[in-house]
Amino acid sequence: MDDDRVTLTTDEGEDIEFEIISEIALGEDFYAIMQPIKPLDGVGEDEALVFRIIENEDGDEYELVIDDDIIDSVLDSYNCLCEE
Repeated sequence: MDDDRVTLTTDEGEDIEFEIISEIALGEDFYAIMQPIKPLDGVGEDEALVFRIIENEDGDEYELVIDDDIIDSVLDSYNCLCEE
């Protein structure tokens, strides 16, 4: 299994494989920037999605972030890391 990939299941039962670009800590929360491996409706080829990482006993869960302020903060942190 590739540690940089994760498979998420939609509410409709469809499995979608993502590549983890980066994991970012903001405050007490952790986020993952992920890009779908195969084309995904509504997501451009060069776009990525931000997920909040929820740790539990069964392993990590990922929740899609839709709050633009959080997305901007996560991407700003990622850009700062890339510039260092």
